[in-house]
Amino acid sequence: MTLYIAYNCIGVAQATQTNVAAGGVAYTTTGSRMMIQLDIPSTIQLRIIEWGVSFNGSAAATPNTVELAQVATGTTVTTAYSTSTVLPLNDNTGALSRLTMATSGFYGAAVTRTSTTVDRVFDSQFVAPTNQYVKMWPLGREPIVAVSKKLQLSMNQQSATTALAYIVWEEI
Repeated sequence: MTLYIAYNCIGVAQATQTNVAAGGVAYTTTGSRMMIQLDIPSTIQLRIIEWGVSFNGSAAATPNTVELAQVATGTTVTTAYSTSTVLPLNDNTGALSRLTMATSGFYGAAVTRTSTTVDRVFDSQFVAPTNQYVKMWPLGREPIVAVSKKLQLSMNQQSATTALAYIVWEEI
């Protein structure tokens, strides 16, 4: 079972990427912001293993609402994932991810979330700008993202901050 990981920015294994800040993504305006969007093709489903987010705020403020959800229609984005930014996590020689790697799969820039019709919410949390959150589902109870859907990690940004977010999954 190969696990895959995607960040909203440059990850340790993607140190040669040039268009993303190495320490997270700066979200400078308030409102609904897309952090990660994964485009699932019609040939696979995703079993979500874990996700997490951390913020670099230095003072207490209103928490951001962070949501991991399945949607039918994705947000139009400009930065695409590739097979050099989505890599096997637990197997150096593992197969490349079968996700759709196009501008519907996304990381990086602080894009406004435009698809707000959600099929299913897998997790939703208030996370303070000085804090972090990690969710790992119990074995055998991981949520499944359906074929031909999008998995979005988004937030309702309350104040300017930098965020580092990731999702770990298995392709089934």
